[in-house]
Amino acid sequence: MRKSDKQNALAVAAVALCFMITLGLCYLIGGEGFLLAFNQSDGEVKCYLLCSGSYENVTLARNAAELVKSRGGAGYVVTGEVCEVVLSAYAEKEDAEAVLQNGGAGSGAYIKEVTVGEISTEWASDAFADEAEDALGYYDTVFECLYESANGLAGSTLTLTDVRTSVAVCRARVEDLREKFNAAAAGDGDARTTELKLALVTAVALLDNAELYDNAGTVAAVSSLRYQCVQLVFCREALCEVLNG
Repeated sequence: MRKSDKQNALAVAAVALCFMITLGLCYLIGGEGFLLAFNQSDGEVKCYLLCSGSYENVTLARNAAELVKSRGGAGYVVTGEVCEVVLSAYAEKEDAEAVLQNGGAGSGAYIKEVTVGEISTEWASDAFADEAEDALGYYDTVFECLYESANGLAGSTLTLTDVRTSVAVCRARVEDLREKFNAAAAGDGDARTTELKLALVTAVALLDNAELYDNAGTVAAVSSLRYQCVQLVFCREALCEVLNG
């Protein structure tokens, strides 16, 4: 399979898995070491998305997103009553505010909060509760890898080779968590067990889908890392609602 085909396939897989998590949420509720560093409000762990602005329709948002990507931003389009374009995700509100205040996000930018934890494991059987707790740590690991890799690459403190190595190590850690959880929870039919399994597969797919090959260029690689990070945040938000529902 050509590299471009592989990347496209992984992108489709990631989106499909996030969609499945969202479907699970609909059925269940009626139709952040590193994680602890996230700011908390009302007992909820938050992630902070820096948005370049909101747009009346998806066409305008996508045009703005392409400009954002060309400058190394995520360019992730969130659709709803209005369409929003996300520049980057932050664990600390102060970091997002610093970029906002120094004008790095442009006029009209704002911060959007997303809930990403705490996630209860009360639903998990005693036979695999510990493994479920460990498996939920995938988010901490992947967010930190994507965030630090993007910043390091953008700041020229890391090379593409460095980032590829970091992503490979991160991927191996998540695969280890996934294998241990799958083995411990084998045969369990709870829908929440399935959702966590899907979240782990999605995390691996997001890492695989980062455009880190040499001919992509540094700016494109930074943009891709940030895009995957934002997608990780929204997948985690859906998982949080499912498992805590």
